[in-house]
Amino acid sequence: MSLSDSDRAALSGAGTIPDPVVRRRAVAITLSKSGTDLTDARDLLAAGFTAATQPSFQYIPRGDSMAGEEEFDTAYAELAACTGNFRYVNSESLAAALTSSPATLAPLRMILGLTHNELAWSMKQVRPESKTSGGTLKNFERNPAQPSDARAEMIETIAAAVLAVVDRSILQIPETARKHFHSKLDKRDTRGGWRTVAEDARGVPYSALLYQRYVGGVWRQIQDAYSEVKGDRLLEQPIADLFEANDIAYLRAGGGASGAKATAELLGLSPGPDFALPHRSPTVVIESKVAEDGGTARDKASRIINLARAAEERGLLACAVIDGRGWSERANALADVVIATQGRTYSLATLHHLLDIPDIDALRGTAS
Repeated sequence: MSLSDSDRAALSGAGTIPDPVVRRRAVAITLSKSGTDLTDARDLLAAGFTAATQPSFQYIPRGDSMAGEEEFDTAYAELAACTGNFRYVNSESLAAALTSSPATLAPLRMILGLTHNELAWSMKQVRPESKTSGGTLKNFERNPAQPSDARAEMIETIAAAVLAVVDRSILQIPETARKHFHSKLDKRDTRGGWRTVAEDARGVPYSALLYQRYVGGVWRQIQDAYSEVKGDRLLEQPIADLFEANDIAYLRAGGGASGAKATAELLGLSPGPDFALPHRSPTVVIESKVAEDGGTARDKASRIINLARAAEERGLLACAVIDGRGWSERANALADVVIATQGRTYSLATLHHLLDIPDIDALRGTAS
């Protein structure tokens, strides 16, 4: 049967309508079609839900693991002072800076263009016995500790690694790869070693700053540091806030893969959902996923669909909360999610409609 005007209206509006019955009816309409009508129905269904999503690429996470601009400026000033504005860089001057202010490790890493893990690996190249991890360096940089022999030894190894990187005695690009790859040091301030660092310390053109953004992104480090946190705070926290505001008891998975695994084992459900409610003997499970590109949307759709199927086998109600630009790039993946959840797919803009689901609405006021 061809799509009628009422069918088209139902499919196009399903993503923003509160009533879960109407949402489920839109899924039923889609599944009743075949051939080109089925394709059209899926497209309309996905478009209706895409209309409720919004991009999040403009969101830059905040958090304690990254220094604020004033704090970074202070650390840079200390590093510059200890090295004579980078004219006298050696193991002694670097160790002095790191000892007096561990936060100087941040601007020092930015000169090298290295993450904590990459610097830790570099330290092992100059001192194979080094046991310093990326996590240890992060703690050192952000949480000054009392002086100790072990700390002094680590600082000495950091200085040795920094000098080795800038001197290009480690982390070299093989001749066979130079046609296709740059070194992280192939940038204006480190192209000539510490000499060009000192030159640029006196000031660089604005165009150089813009080019740095062009090739690396002004917020790249902090986005990488908070890649998991962004999803947690963008969708998971608002979901938790919604339940707490309505006195609904819930179980929330811990962060990362280990948190999802622990929830899966606790509930006997794989994959483990982000939320289950009520927190004892759950009847509803919820998975939340942000996707800012099509590939991510496709992969995350697969996880939601697998959870919905596993939940259905257990007699549980599965819901999804999705957002981000990527879902509009994978209409088929989004349609599959909507169908798998029987229309119980929401976004940040329609999050409050979770409370229109009878099974969730019945839990209001029960947490106390």
